[in-house]
Amino acid sequence: MSYKAFAVDLLTDEGFEQFVQQIDKLKDSNSKEAYLFLQQYADKAEELSVDNRLVFYRYLADTYSEQAQYQQSKEIADKALLLAKNLSSPSIVSAELNYTRGFAVENLGEFDSAITNYQNGLEIAESLNDKKNIATGLINLGAIYYLTQKFDRSLIVFNQALNIAIPLKDNELLGYIYSELGILYEYMYEEEKAMAFYLKSYEYFQQAGKNFNAYNSLRNIAINHVRHRRYEEAIKINKEIVEHEKEIGNIEIMASAYMGLAWSYLKKKESNPEAAYEYLKISEQYSSQGEQYKIEVSFGINKAYLLYEMKKYNEVLETLSLIEPLLQDKKMHKAAIINVLFLKSSIYYEQEQYEKAYHLQNEYFKLGTELRESSNYEAVEDLRMRYESEQADIKKQLLDQQQSLQTIRLKESEYQEENRNIILAFSAIVVLIIGWFLLRIIRGQQRLVFLSQTDGLTGVVNRRRLIELSDFFFYQAKKAKIEFSVLMIDVDDFKLINDTYGHKVGDKVLTKVAQIGAATMRSTDEFGRFGGEEFIALLPETGLEQAKNIAERLRKSINEHEIWRNLIKGNVAVSIGVSCVDLDVHKNADDLIKSADILLYKAKNQGKNQVCY
Repeated sequence: MSYKAFAVDLLTDEGFEQFVQQIDKLKDSNSKEAYLFLQQYADKAEELSVDNRLVFYRYLADTYSEQAQYQQSKEIADKALLLAKNLSSPSIVSAELNYTRGFAVENLGEFDSAITNYQNGLEIAESLNDKKNIATGLINLGAIYYLTQKFDRSLIVFNQALNIAIPLKDNELLGYIYSELGILYEYMYEEEKAMAFYLKSYEYFQQAGKNFNAYNSLRNIAINHVRHRRYEEAIKINKEIVEHEKEIGNIEIMASAYMGLAWSYLKKKESNPEAAYEYLKISEQYSSQGEQYKIEVSFGINKAYLLYEMKKYNEVLETLSLIEPLLQDKKMHKAAIINVLFLKSSIYYEQEQYEKAYHLQNEYFKLGTELRESSNYEAVEDLRMRYESEQADIKKQLLDQQQSLQTIRLKESEYQEENRNIILAFSAIVVLIIGWFLLRIIRGQQRLVFLSQTDGLTGVVNRRRLIELSDFFFYQAKKAKIEFSVLMIDVDDFKLINDTYGHKVGDKVLTKVAQIGAATMRSTDEFGRFGGEEFIALLPETGLEQAKNIAERLRKSINEHEIWRNLIKGNVAVSIGVSCVDLDVHKNADDLIKSADILLYKAKNQGKNQVCY
């Protein structure tokens, strides 16, 4: 009897635990077979208890997602979450179902709905103190953040997830984190580091026996090879993926593999445009079946670039004309629009239509600048450097500790033969020395934590810490139905101060504003520097009226301070936007901060040195 037939016999409440073990094995070795099998016996699952049915539905929804059938996955998850309402208390399966639904709707382009599901799942996982699912929830949110160009927030939650995952030593979980970190670093143009993360991810998935996920990591590795012009390596990996199509079954992975082959055969040293074109057509067949919100756009852009390289300019324009109607949501498709503008302007230039090319190039540069500014690359780079520095310092300290302990043990071993009494005395000293080393490490780590949360210039908390705290306060407000307000503060005419008096005076102004801000806050509040001349005050358990009063007090304290007469002519002023959480409007802390930011610029436009709410 095959293990699939054996699994069918176990599809009862009595044998369900063994059934799950068998399905796990099938799912790990052949995702497509698992999907077909679970789909076939979905009716039989209706006889199970509510708890076991929920687990079955979660597996079924997962396999639909692995086969890129996101609408079906969403429907199964919806059915299961409705059933889960019959439970007397939330179970971890409810968290997992929220994550599964979130992943499905994320791939359908419904980001707000995905965030809601991920946050709901995370809340359940936190209430049950399930570390693995807490980390999974953070990873899911981190992915949404980089998809919406919030790279700083993405980097923060991925590192939070990593700090949870490392002690768990769960290879599958570590594989997920490193895979997502790789994608994030690709977005940040750190492609060599991205490759290192992809390789780690592939290694962890293999160790965990997760074949489907390992192939997905291979896809990312192959894409990275193409971007770095390592075409022979890309060909080898993509052919391996194509050879295992029956086990993988995912049309997106197949479309990507064939597109990678098309690029590699076109661009390698001994170019083969005919083979490249054939692979392109196969990729198109897979892409046309996809449900993912951006697969049509992504394929179209890749196809257009390939045709451009082949100098098939009319076909490029025809391809772009099919893509452009799909780019109505400029916020979601800004990068794709930039690519379209670049390709069209390049073709018009080749066709000597210089005026058209000039206007499109202007749009291209304008949109590219907007994308860079909205993505906070400078802040992300600062965060990235801090995290990598922290990890390097901690590793160095741990290595130093290990080296010191090894030296001590060696000394102990040498003396053992000479005198037992001396050794006993020396062992006591060893304990004291080890304790001293451990104390130094603990203090060093505390120092690292402090530095990683503090702005180097002003001494108040930094952007990273503000984001972490805003997420926490928002979650607290949502869960306990309490108020939470944010002040967004900007120093008026700061560029003029810098230009007139120099950067040293400018730095002193920022430092003093930070000191006044921190002193004005209550003990429960947090005041920090968000970046440049922007500051944020987080006011937990504070309604709009009280927040307005605090903002006005802060504005006056800064504007009327005596210190300015020793630095500049006149006084320093700030504009402040005040926003209080409204769960019908604000889905997360980022929405609340954006509301305060809009009100800040309203204050600027109305004449500066004022508070808007």
